[in-house]
Amino acid sequence: MATYITGRDLTLTIDSDSYDAQASTVTLELENNQAVLEVLSGRAYKTIDKTATLNVEMYADWGAAGSLCDALWDAANSAPDTALTFSFDANGSTFTGSCFPAFPAAGGGAVDVLTATVALIVEDGSVTRA
Repeated sequence: MATYITGRDLTLTIDSDSYDAQASTVTLELENNQAVLEVLSGRAYKTIDKTATLNVEMYADWGAAGSLCDALWDAANSAPDTALTFSFDANGSTFTGSCFPAFPAAGGGAVDVLTATVALIVEDGSVTRA
């Protein structure tokens, strides 16, 4: 029997703080950086390392207690090369790693609920799944 999960089954923690109420979409993209070698016997493939990005779409929560926008902005401004731990749970599969902070966009349309999107680079592309 198939198990169907929705975005409401996801949880997101960055730097030990939960942001389930602010995030509307969270995706983790992981890719092998693979070299293709042409050798006499044909092609050979060698995975060198991995690249990963944690993409977060969120409702702008500037100035609110526990603000994700404020936390990311402050971290990107004061310590952009210091990775923050993250945990992303998808229906019992938990993905963990460390990502670098990025500045969320500020502003938006007059009649819109304000949103921001950030792409957080995962340190060394290193993600574990438990």
